[in-house]
Amino acid sequence: MTPPDVDANLAVRLLRRAAGQPDRIAIRQGDRAISYAELDRSVRQAGAVLRRAGVEPGHRVALLFPNDHRFIEVLLAAIRIGAVAVPLNTRAGPASLRQVLADAAPAALVTHPELAGHAAELAGPSGPPVLVADDDWAGTESPDLAAHPVSPGDVCLQPYTSGSTGAPKGCLLTHGGQYWNASTVAEVWELNDDDRGLITAPIYHKNAMICVVKPLLLVGGTVVIGESPRPAAIPAEVERHGCTYTTGVPATYELLLDSGEQEKHDLSTLRFVICGSAPLSDELGRRFADGLGVRVIEAYGLTEGGPQVLMNPRGGEPRYGYAGRPLPGCEVRLLDVDEMPVDGVSGVPEVPAGTVGEMWVRNPGVTSGYHRLPATTAARISPDGWLRTGDLAIADDGWYRVLGRADDMMNVGGENVYPIEVEKLLLTMPGVRQAAVVPVPHPRKGQVPVAFVKADGLTEDQVREYALAQGAPHAHPRRVWFVGELPLGGTGKIDRGSLVEWATERMNRMETT
Repeated sequence: MTPPDVDANLAVRLLRRAAGQPDRIAIRQGDRAISYAELDRSVRQAGAVLRRAGVEPGHRVALLFPNDHRFIEVLLAAIRIGAVAVPLNTRAGPASLRQVLADAAPAALVTHPELAGHAAELAGPSGPPVLVADDDWAGTESPDLAAHPVSPGDVCLQPYTSGSTGAPKGCLLTHGGQYWNASTVAEVWELNDDDRGLITAPIYHKNAMICVVKPLLLVGGTVVIGESPRPAAIPAEVERHGCTYTTGVPATYELLLDSGEQEKHDLSTLRFVICGSAPLSDELGRRFADGLGVRVIEAYGLTEGGPQVLMNPRGGEPRYGYAGRPLPGCEVRLLDVDEMPVDGVSGVPEVPAGTVGEMWVRNPGVTSGYHRLPATTAARISPDGWLRTGDLAIADDGWYRVLGRADDMMNVGGENVYPIEVEKLLLTMPGVRQAAVVPVPHPRKGQVPVAFVKADGLTEDQVREYALAQGAPHAHPRRVWFVGELPLGGTGKIDRGSLVEWATERMNRMETT
């Protein structure tokens, strides 16, 4: 085992530019510009505050922040002193957040002044002490607080999964694994110190953290924190700060193009945009690229998987609809396995080329386990280190097309139907702008697909007939409902759970009338 070393500490590695290029701008937020030297000083001061509050190496520190520079400062401070940062989903309900706090048992809950009341309610009288990170919370001192030495396998982050299939689970991410992921992302996307990455998505989420915050700090670039979460605000931020890229989900760019703001601002500094967290169809990828005038780079990851697993490169012919190739140092296998093999999965044959399999990944960034859940860890991580993602994919000459969650797949009269494939088909129909397909119960076929569509000048019969003519008969939507907007979850992905409830209610009403 590698002995503990200060140089293995993730926060130390991310802040090395503070010594070599102290005057470079690390973070921009509105009119505020924070240099690497100022960021380093703020991290040290925040670390001193945490120590005075009783936080020791190995303790958990929960963070409840909107998109704000102090989130980055406190997160790095906790990691630097050897504690484990626990980012909280500000859009989650109180019950879910209390579950997370009970599981993590943090030594402190640090929050933004705007969320101080909410944090106090969540902590309650017997919970962790609440520290409010206002502008003066760390004082003016610049303590000479040494970073804590760690081993690469020591845990530094404990983000929680969304809990869509049960209670949120804490993913144990390590110093070495997160450095590998950040450095590899920077390498594949050719990021350097003149890049400025814009964040409008939730900063606590893996999309913003691994696509912007970690790799840009590592190479000495600038993290730009947008003042508004609205996609329509992106063009103004790009023009104001000279941003070279941004990140989002398909709905981000759909709403941006709908706003027309891209026509009103100078986007000449923009080099590419990243689209992740949900599968991207070929049609949407090309529409986004044409509308923004830059390459759209699709990527795939999951909280416990690296987080980043698959990426499209910046160069070469774009392959929209493919999540990309595995990162260097990341292995991916597509398997058909019911139970976890006792001896691991390295010897299990992959599914034949061109057929659907469940994605398993192995890389240095894969979670070392789920906090306080040994049975879940054993069921999801094989003895030889492969993580079972629960996502279905098809391999094509080293490129991977992600079809969505295995739980989302429908069995329609014995035929497998993948919602993302039906959605891609519907998006090829002129007039269809967005589509989401979910299952509803059927007395004979078990399940059938139905669709929620955002479209211009179409009827339900036209959409159904198009799907029947262009796709497999068993996969066509039995009902099509038109909506002004699709419901989105906290991270900007389509809220399929809500759509299933809506569809089931509508089908039940039809049966009773």
